[in-house]
Amino acid sequence: MVSSPFFSANPDQRSSTVPKAGSGAIREALPTGIASPPWMLDTLFRNLSYDLEQVADIIDPILTAQNHCYRTDWYVQGIVAADRAFLSTNINADRAIQVTLCGTRWLLGQGRGCAVTMPQPGIADCHAALNFDPLQGFFLTDLSSIGGTWVNGRRLSPAQRHYLQDGDLVKLGSLRFEFLQQRCDQSVWDDV
Repeated sequence: MVSSPFFSANPDQRSSTVPKAGSGAIREALPTGIASPPWMLDTLFRNLSYDLEQVADIIDPILTAQNHCYRTDWYVQGIVAADRAFLSTNINADRAIQVTLCGTRWLLGQGRGCAVTMPQPGIADCHAALNFDPLQGFFLTDLSSIGGTWVNGRRLSPAQRHYLQDGDLVKLGSLRFEFLQQRCDQSVWDDV
């Protein structure tokens, strides 16, 4: 996962909104090497085959995702651009925007091998998988975690596919976050 501070070009500068440990918020024991905004752009360019028009279409929904959260401060955003899908999230101690590489399956959990690392009490090393099916969209699967995976107050059975909708409330362990979805199929640069 590639990350960048949301309001700062200086990677050494920390946000004043970082939650404190022990309050049920994200713990501070995370890697401290946060990349600067150009790294996020580099990932977006790689994800979108260096297509400037697609990057221009995607950047605003990524930077404004937090504004679409109504029930929690945390989110995971599934982004679809043409035939590609990737995630952006702010689930980390710095609340920095992080962008994954394109794919069809991303692991969520405390393990270092997870695409979205969630160091929160009650979350397993590989807690759940977020998948993308080009025909039906994003779906979440619990990976037999002890704490369970919940969507809108309903616990998922292990290995059960649950197709997500924009605004769904997801709970893994003690972490609650909103799933946001952004589809960027039509370029703003296309002539009408």
